[in-house]
Amino acid sequence: MIAQVIKAAAVDTKNAYPDSLSRLIASLQEETALTPEAVKQLVLNAKISAKDLMPWSDFNHPIEDSYGRKLVHFGGHFEVMVMSWMPGDFSAIHDHGATQWGAVQCFGSAQHYIYQYEDGLLSDLKPAHYSPEMVHAVGHSLIHQMGNLGTQPFLSLHVYGVMEPGQTITGNARVFDLWENRIQYTDGGVFFCLPEAQINDRGAVLRADQTTKQRHHRLMSDRIERILAAGHQPESVTPLAKQLAELQVQMIN
Repeated sequence: MIAQVIKAAAVDTKNAYPDSLSRLIASLQEETALTPEAVKQLVLNAKISAKDLMPWSDFNHPIEDSYGRKLVHFGGHFEVMVMSWMPGDFSAIHDHGATQWGAVQCFGSAQHYIYQYEDGLLSDLKPAHYSPEMVHAVGHSLIHQMGNLGTQPFLSLHVYGVMEPGQTITGNARVFDLWENRIQYTDGGVFFCLPEAQINDRGAVLRADQTTKQRHHRLMSDRIERILAAGHQPESVTPLAKQLAELQVQMIN
């Protein structure tokens, strides 16, 4: 099944959009003063299917990337992206930069956790897991994490926007790295173990509740184990075997 999905992804889009995506893009172009709930409804109204997104899938993404990501359309004040989730793929804890409104539709059963960050403390709020084709609204304050703990790959559709065209949308997003205990800022994927070249800056020292820290360390450890099992040791990141050992000690303590 996984091999069939990956093979089906090898399609040349020739810059053509299926009708469902064209409808969504046209509706997003009409105005900038949207709300997260309004965008959620636009995504639902577009009636997009996983098949429509397959030309932008990236199931063969590098093992160092926590998931695959492809830009479908940039509209000045909004962007539409497709993320690809292999079994075991999981994002780091993150926000969405300057994003003011958006929505995410998932075409698989995804784990999804929401957090709050106050007074230097990152804490677990509640899970808001996805069932297939479910849509969640995305606001500026959202800090979350999602991934695939199942056995089959799936895709997700991501819409992010701002009120004023020309603003950075998801650039300079915050990644909450609880191994380093710092906030990292990045313009790319919100991956575990970001290489220095992908970190724009570092912010405040982080603290986290035990549930959040344990989940973070478990998922980061899993990503490192996958990288090492593939025989990779990127020179641009901290030596991963040492980092893995330290994470495992922290999980015990």
